[in-house]
Order: sequence, then structure tokens, then C-alpha cells
Amino acid sequence: MKVIKILLVIVVVLVVGVTVGLWGYLKFSGDEPHFAGTCEALELGESAEDMQIDRERGFAYLSLIDRMSLVKGEPAQGWIGRLDLTAAERSVEQALIDPPQHFRPHGVSLFVDAAGQRHLFVINHPENRGSEPESVESFREEQPGRFRHVRTYSDALFTSPNDLVAVGPMQFYVANDSNRGTTQLVYVDGDEVRAVADDIASGGGINVSLDGGTLYIAETSGKRIRVMRREPAMGDVETVETIDIGTSPDNIDVADDGSLWVGAHSNIVALVMHFIAGANAPTQILRTEFDAAGNATTEEIYLDR
Repeated sequence: MKVIKILLVIVVVLVVGVTVGLWGYLKFSGDEPHFAGTCEALELGESAEDMQIDRERGFAYLSLIDRMSLVKGEPAQGWIGRLDLTAAERSVEQALIDPPQHFRPHGVSLFVDAAGQRHLFVINHPENRGSEPESVESFREEQPGRFRHVRTYSDALFTSPNDLVAVGPMQFYVANDSNRGTTQLVYVDGDEVRAVADDIASGGGINVSLDGGTLYIAETSGKRIRVMRREPAMGDVETVETIDIGTSPDNIDVADDGSLWVGAHSNIVALVMHFIAGANAPTQILRTEFDAAGNATTEEIYLDR
């Protein structure tokens, strides 16, 4: 009986401790929602996890799938939507001519070569994550905004791919995420796949500078953006600095002026609850710009709860 009482006390202490901890995490920051511009809602049939903008064409490509169906264990087939940002009436259309038979898209990246040819790369998760191989699908544009499947890349180093950035027609970096510890940054050059960094604090987003010489990695659990110098010929990388932003960064977009627009999560526990039950979670948009000396300044552009 004494042992049972001790065990009950331990359980109660653990429950109270976890509850208090979760409450501390679940409380939103004191900042009020704000945005100096205007927003227009576009209803989607599925959830968009990532987006890539072709600024020259005025197209946005969305990685779409019914994620609540996945949470419930129900079958779901994803697709890549194309949104014409120049159209008066906006709608999302299929961007893939021949989508894979099994397609659960996540991160997406667009590469435009010197001849103007578009190459689209998409992370494709298996049905049984953790026991089946992860892959990256590549597509080549045949008509404006319409892509045909070219190749599937798969490797054991794709442990938990979250986002990727293409730097050539067959070259790209994959950022793996993790619930704990650090993960690897993987470089793919055709048939060659290798890890180029192994200390990423959960890679939630990745992009490359306009000149192709710098990588930006959103380290979600590290609450920072890592800046890495990139050697284009071999793909090797070296950390230059880390930018602490005080929140959990996710996808990164590089604007025409070289600044970074970062989607972020101020409350990771609320985000997890969103994944599980569809509850609302705070959304942030940050802008990081660099001065002539390379010093970074980050400001919050948007906050919603």
C-alpha cells in the first residue's frame, strides 16, 4: 500500500508539472495581433504547407494535401497548386501534368536555369513515415506553369525531410527536421548524396541567396536562422553566423532585395495541438534584412492568433 501511495504521489506531481509547463507554453505573448497592410483570404480545399513564388511569371506554387485526413489515418492524395497572382479572380489549378501515383508533398522549391527553363522539386512523404523511404520528386516545365515528372530521388540520409532548396537542375539541399536533438543538412548532386552539416537544430525551412552563394536555414527548435557560406562547385557549406529571432522559424522566402521573409511559430505546443485537433495556433511573419556590412535586423511584420 505504501508503494502504491508513493507511486500515486509521483504521478500527481508529474501531471501537475506537465500541466503547469504546458500552460506556460500555451500562453500567447503579450503582443497584440497586427499588420500594417491588408489580407485577402483564399479558400483552399486542402492545407498548404509550403509555397514557392515565380516572380517573373507571377505564379505561386502551393504544396497541398488534406492534412486532417492524414491525422485521422485516412487516405489523402496531395497535389501542387498553381496560383496566378496577376489574375483578377484568383483560383488554384493543378500544376503537374503527371503527378506521382502516391503523392504527399511537403517542401517545394523552384530553380530557373540560365536558359529560363523551370525545374520544380518537391519532398514526397511515404504512407508509413519512419519505416518507408522518403523521396524528392523533380519536375520540368513543359508549358507555362505546367510541369512533367522527371525523376525520383531517394536516400537513407532523407531521415525526416521538411524543406529543400534547388540550386541546379539536379542539385539541391534537403533540411531534415527533428523533435529532439540535431539533424543533418543533405546535399544532392545527381546520383551523389551526402551530409554537409550535422548540427542543425531541426531544419524547418531553407533557401538560398540571389547570387547562390549563401544558404539560409530556419532552425525551428533553435529559434534562429543559420547563415551558411556555400561553395557552388562542390556544394560544401560553412556556418558564417546565426541570427537569434526569439521564435521558431519555418519557411523562408528570399525577396528581390535580398531580405528574408520568414514564417514563424511563436507557440510550438499550440502548433502541435493544431496538427492534432485543428486548434488555432499563432502565426508570425518576420522580415530580416542585411545592411552593407552584413549585419542583420529582424522585425515582426505580421502576428495573428
